[in-house]
Amino acid sequence: MLRMNFAGDPNLGLYGFATDEYCVVGVHAARDKIEKELKVKAHFFTVFNTGLLGIFAAGNSSGIVVPNLLEKDERKHLHMADVLYLTSRYTALGNLILMNDNGIILSPLLRKERQEIENFFGLRCAITKIAGTVVVGNLGIATNKGCLLHPRVKKQEMKLIEDTLGVEADIGTVNFGSPYPGAGVIANSFGFVASRQSSGPELGRITEALGFL
Repeated sequence: MLRMNFAGDPNLGLYGFATDEYCVVGVHAARDKIEKELKVKAHFFTVFNTGLLGIFAAGNSSGIVVPNLLEKDERKHLHMADVLYLTSRYTALGNLILMNDNGIILSPLLRKERQEIENFFGLRCAITKIAGTVVVGNLGIATNKGCLLHPRVKKQEMKLIEDTLGVEADIGTVNFGSPYPGAGVIANSFGFVASRQSSGPELGRITEALGFL
């Protein structure tokens, strides 16, 4: 694992995400260390002129989904995978999508966009809340080896997530008690990056849930 903060912020997942083919981040901090840990190329770009890429974008090894309102000068940096420019009333797509290479979990807020996303990625899209909340991208972190979810995820929600993503899921916190794994961790099948605030027990749970034991 790699432990670091982005300019003092422990919410690493708000600034990017990783797949087994690439990583994208909205900050330049320690990209070489991130690449070494995750064993993939780390690409830098911004969304809406902010570094909060993880809020607005989601993706897996084959593609990335971003808002159709993305600026033209920002689009030119999206060359690491196929891109879906999604037209939706919701732009914080990273907050509303949890995915890996096997399947996609969508927030109920993206119900109308389900078919387009499903067709683009060629994967099953399931719609659910996590812990009764719609920001599913913040409430979970998923790789091709495992998934970590909000401690109050409901049994039926977890079962649907496991069936859709094709991995076992567990519950846990990050950043010394935050129940938002997706906002606190960047991970793929090869490693993960967590904040300096994450405790030893939290790091142990992340390690186990994401299949590194």
